[in-house]
Amino acid sequence: MERGEDTAGCFICGSNVSELCVFCGDVWCCAVHRHSHAGRGETQCYPFRVEDSQEAGRYLVATRTISKGEVVMSDYPVVCGPIYTRTKPVCLNCLKLATADSYRCSKCDFPVCGQECEEGVWHENECRVFQAAGYKGGITSCEELCPVYSCVTPLRILLLKKFSPQAWSIVDTFMDHDQDRARKDSPAWKIHELLVVNFIHKSLKLEEFSQSDIRRAIGILRTNSVKLDLRKGHGDGVAVYPTYSYANHSCVCNSHTRKYKDRKLELVAQSQINPGDQIWTRYTTPQLGSFQRVSDIQKTWHFTCSCARCKDPTEFGTMMSALRCNVTDCQGFLLPRCPTLIGSPWRCGSCAKTMGVSGIQPIMKMVLDNIATHRNDDNEGLLNLIKTQEEVLHPNHYLIMGVKEIIIQRLMVAISGYHSNSTSSASSEQMLADYKLRTVLFRDVATVLEEVDSVGAGWMEKLGRMMVEEQEIVGQINKTE
Repeated sequence: MERGEDTAGCFICGSNVSELCVFCGDVWCCAVHRHSHAGRGETQCYPFRVEDSQEAGRYLVATRTISKGEVVMSDYPVVCGPIYTRTKPVCLNCLKLATADSYRCSKCDFPVCGQECEEGVWHENECRVFQAAGYKGGITSCEELCPVYSCVTPLRILLLKKFSPQAWSIVDTFMDHDQDRARKDSPAWKIHELLVVNFIHKSLKLEEFSQSDIRRAIGILRTNSVKLDLRKGHGDGVAVYPTYSYANHSCVCNSHTRKYKDRKLELVAQSQINPGDQIWTRYTTPQLGSFQRVSDIQKTWHFTCSCARCKDPTEFGTMMSALRCNVTDCQGFLLPRCPTLIGSPWRCGSCAKTMGVSGIQPIMKMVLDNIATHRNDDNEGLLNLIKTQEEVLHPNHYLIMGVKEIIIQRLMVAISGYHSNSTSSASSEQMLADYKLRTVLFRDVATVLEEVDSVGAGWMEKLGRMMVEEQEIVGQINKTE
């Protein structure tokens, strides 16, 4: 409903018991969700509203001009916990990896870091449930994967109904893609669901949650959770953010996220966002070519991205998924004719040869196997691997970019060591060679990503800073010789 009409539903839950924000006059909020709009203080309302469509679900729309670099929202998780696939035992509050000597919760016997984590906000609700059911952790090995941890975070979603109804009122608006999962889920996911159902019904005796409730909790997690940044000595974790979850995906997005140790997430405008524009985030990294990226999006989030990059077989001319044509004397490259269709036939741009995806997949598997075999080779070995794979792939192929990024990361570590260790035994020639190789490889990567990544990502600016740093080192070395 447009501003100026007498009433409208809450911008999150749609409740008719809502009021127009008295500060910005742009957004209708109910009492429960007012904080989700004016979370930064009464005079700093968040610059977006939530809209809804049958195709896209709920999504964020700018209510005013948002400047590049402006924080669009700061969000804290409504639920977080161990990753819901596989993990070793961790502290159920902070996710620090458990050991045989870890402190055990005095009430449920699960490993925690100490009394502070035993009473921590993330563990307290399930601990009450464990006590009521007489369930004890009884973890005997901290070195092996423990299936029960796969059940913890889905349980925490369900317990919002019981212990945090306001938080549940937000989470309950999230999509779970239940019908898509019913059609497409692998046997492994079905086994995971059965594991969670048995844990909640049989181990915890929580019959108040139906199998449908449990399935929805798993779906909400799989569709909306964000992987937490991995911290040293901690296990993998996921979080569901109550407001960020409304941001939809585009491979060419206009925002990026910043994550903090306290699990705060900020959504930051990567370029100017105008009133009425959708605020896009990104579920995948720009380094993935369409061959993998399109498949990942469809299998994990159950939609087909229709951004300009996904619809362009060449990915803005970068050829990040292109394979060399194997027709004698042909110098062309094969690309999918319909890149958003998994299983699309591929066609050479020069000789027009067509190949089915069944012919493409063995080539990709061979390249992936080669990379896996040689991943731990030294830098010279990886450079040789790149040359070998360029006989099959376009030089800009995302798998080749990935190998170059492995080398760049190694060089960054070496260069950091030169700066922090004044007694380094590396020769001036080795130092200079590392700087130069880093710049050469990063130029290759940045030139491609500048084309496919979002406006404002700044890849060429990063390259410029790297080149300046290299020239400074050249100058220092020349002075000492």
